[in-house]
Amino acid sequence: MNAHTSPLKFFWSSVLVVLGYMTGIFVAGMIGAFFGLSMLAEATPTSSLVQLVIGTILLGAFIGLFASRLSLSRGQGFLLWGSLILFTFGSVMLEGAYFAPELVSTPIAMLVMQQLFAAIGAALVIACIFGTSRKTASWKSSLQQRPWYSWMWRFLLSALSYLVFYFVVGGLNYQLVTKPYYETHAGGLTVPAIDIVLVVESIRSILIVFSVFLFLLSIRGTRTQLMVSTGWLLFAIGGIIPLILQIGTLPIFLLAASAVEIFFQNFLTGVVAASLLGLESLSGDQLTPVVKPKMP
Repeated sequence: MNAHTSPLKFFWSSVLVVLGYMTGIFVAGMIGAFFGLSMLAEATPTSSLVQLVIGTILLGAFIGLFASRLSLSRGQGFLLWGSLILFTFGSVMLEGAYFAPELVSTPIAMLVMQQLFAAIGAALVIACIFGTSRKTASWKSSLQQRPWYSWMWRFLLSALSYLVFYFVVGGLNYQLVTKPYYETHAGGLTVPAIDIVLVVESIRSILIVFSVFLFLLSIRGTRTQLMVSTGWLLFAIGGIIPLILQIGTLPIFLLAASAVEIFFQNFLTGVVAASLLGLESLSGDQLTPVVKPKMP
């Protein structure tokens, strides 16, 4: 499948991602039951079947837009998209466990297992659909373009940028819009102590940058293309989809304000990460795979 796939085929490919994601959740439930773990019936009140299906279709569509343009083997596609889904959703769940504990009542062990297998199921489908290229991205070649310490400070600075955006944008949004909702505990919301917030968001910042690291090793483009693509991917997967699953539990106005906040936090983090960790192409006219040139 490529960027010229018909909309109908693209839609059905996204539907298949739903099957993979839901199968992963089912398998996790079976394993959890075997070991005495269970997912409480009230653990996901905002994630009705319809919302979950819509969110997962969008997950497949968002990723498909990029996966159809990358030259990846099935193994690479599985690792790339699996890590993107797992780390992005994992960062959202981590924050939810502290800011909305009433909405995250599933035991942590079961929650981790559920998201792990769901990510595996969705990534397997995406890799099978899109990972068919003979010429594949060379992650080793990409990593060799910088020394390890250069990758390290770039990674840490990217993670730090999320913390800056989180406290600046989140603080403004809290003072101007969301403060009354948290003070009245609307939808089970609460505000943890500042030291807990700092620890949680620091861990979340690392997970967010990890989620797009393989993506940034796999694409080429102009600096602007890399920044916009990475920012949009983080906002779509880490913002739009989680907010869809909260419709019906949190007020619409709060969801809209949160969408604006997450856009600036995630999109700008993607911009910084792409600027620091991305590798530009020489031509820069489109996103192209990282292929090690052959000598004549």
